[in-house]
Amino acid sequence: MNAPASPAASGNDSTSVRELAARIYVELVGRVMLTAAQTKPNPVDLAKYAYKLAEAFQSIEIDAQADAVAKTAKYDVKVDDMASWKK
Repeated sequence: MNAPASPAASGNDSTSVRELAARIYVELVGRVMLTAAQTKPNPVDLAKYAYKLAEAFQSIEIDAQADAVAKTAKYDVKVDDMASWKK
């Protein structure tokens, strides 16, 4: 089976919770329903679980991106600074 979708594979920021939940649901169904040893969960419960996972993933991703932006160094470069580079 394929590995779960990584943040890079999940698309850009415009990926909706619904799209992400659908991807998670398909992956869950593929993994759970193909096993022969266990009783099968209710598909509606799997869909609810997929939505919860998608919402959690996106909230964590937003926090991680905010942290990355906050850590980005800010530089104040002026035209006079660049002129001195040519000397």
